[in-house]
Amino acid sequence: MAGPQRADLGWAALLFAVALLLQGLQSENYFDGDTGYHIAVGHYTLQHGILQDFPWTPRSWLGQHYADKELLLHLLLAPLSLLDHNLAARLAGGLMGGALLTALYGVLRVEGVNRAGVWALSLLVLSGAFTHRFVLVRPHLMSITLAVLVLWAAARGRWLALALGCFIFPFAYTAWHLTLALAVIGAVAGLPVQGRRAALALPVAGGALCLGVLLHPNFPNNLSFFWIQNVEVLLQTAWADRPGFELGGEFQPFSPRGGLRYLSLPLACLGLAVVAQLQRLRAAGGLRAALSPAGLDPVAAAASLAGLGMAVMTLKTQRFIEYLAPFSLLALAVAQRGAGGPAWLLRAAAGDRLPLGLLVLGLGWTVAVGSHPLRMLAGRSVIYPPPVEEAVQQLIPSGAMVFHCDWLTVGEAMLALPDRRFLFALDPVLFWRGDPAAYQLWFDLLHAPVEAPGAQLRAVIGADYVLCDARPAWDQLRANLAADPALAGPVEVGPLQLWKVLPAAQGSTPGG
Repeated sequence: MAGPQRADLGWAALLFAVALLLQGLQSENYFDGDTGYHIAVGHYTLQHGILQDFPWTPRSWLGQHYADKELLLHLLLAPLSLLDHNLAARLAGGLMGGALLTALYGVLRVEGVNRAGVWALSLLVLSGAFTHRFVLVRPHLMSITLAVLVLWAAARGRWLALALGCFIFPFAYTAWHLTLALAVIGAVAGLPVQGRRAALALPVAGGALCLGVLLHPNFPNNLSFFWIQNVEVLLQTAWADRPGFELGGEFQPFSPRGGLRYLSLPLACLGLAVVAQLQRLRAAGGLRAALSPAGLDPVAAAASLAGLGMAVMTLKTQRFIEYLAPFSLLALAVAQRGAGGPAWLLRAAAGDRLPLGLLVLGLGWTVAVGSHPLRMLAGRSVIYPPPVEEAVQQLIPSGAMVFHCDWLTVGEAMLALPDRRFLFALDPVLFWRGDPAAYQLWFDLLHAPVEAPGAQLRAVIGADYVLCDARPAWDQLRANLAADPALAGPVEVGPLQLWKVLPAAQGSTPGG
């Protein structure tokens, strides 16, 4: 095996190892509640094959029109779900994170960027908020990987790679439109080098994307899910501050202090990349050179444009740091290798000091002012330790309908209570979409006194049990439930409280 090939394999092994090691930042319980849902779906996929319905959330839109927008993640988790759930999550997160870093390294190597491995490692210290998102075991890791490859392939006219990335995307993530936007950006940036061939990017991307959508095993429900997730959840609920819905902090913008801590380095990299390209244009003869092969580098220009777009998105919703950081790093890494640019940047690039400097600076900055999101990863306790899991399984029979207070932890409840039914999973908008009356009752019970809650739980939701953790946020609900003779309980099970919804005027204890 040649030396460069051994080096590439060595870097790939190191990047996967680092991604796996970063999973150790999480506490004994994986940080993100959605991870529990994904492992549960992986387990059900292992049991039943690719799912065509989802009877475990009958009140949700998923229970009525099921579509798996993260099919590839669930296929990855299917065999891993036989392991301890925390181990399964860490392995899946490490594999997806390693694939992301290796894809970035591969693009940089093909582009002839020196120290490509150091550049790839620098991504992990560019922003504590990005690293936090990187450690979460969610399908966005697949989306970022595919986005980088699609953008590069469009900018370089690699039509087979572009088609493959766009075809895979609908099986991995729900934001399909991202691939078309990136294909257009790549085509525009590649126009000076590719000429008329650049016009092929959009039909190649669009055709492959349509084929992936049509061949998805949950077509046409995946079309409806696309609309719900990208329009109803993001635009009409999160960005519109729609009353009656709470979607979590990741849909909020950074505070001014948070923006300084977590966006400074990504935006600095993006700004340097833009400056370097403008200087290169100036050295090549001004704006006229932009349309000539001697002008802008296609990949650097495409990554800069994509990064600028994601910067705007991130100012509105902090979770888009997951795209801003890699596009900004890619833009700078490719832009700094060319002619032109600030003299100090060229000197740093010529000595390969720029990626090493960025790695050191990023590490120091993240440790000093940007480590809060990483420290959060270690602070989450186990909701269902083995004794609690065994107890709730004995108290709640298989097939029972469970009213679960916290939508963020339904996935973990699904793992602890397999083959029970829940109101919803993932997003509360899906619950509202499936049964508006049941959703309104759930929301009202959590936020205000409700007359005769037991009778309404039976009539509107068909709930058999109410399961909540004992946090102060549910004090009103607990008082409401305790005053109603139509409910029995609560039974204390570790950090949880359990009520049984009694038929008519019957009295008993949960599980009795």
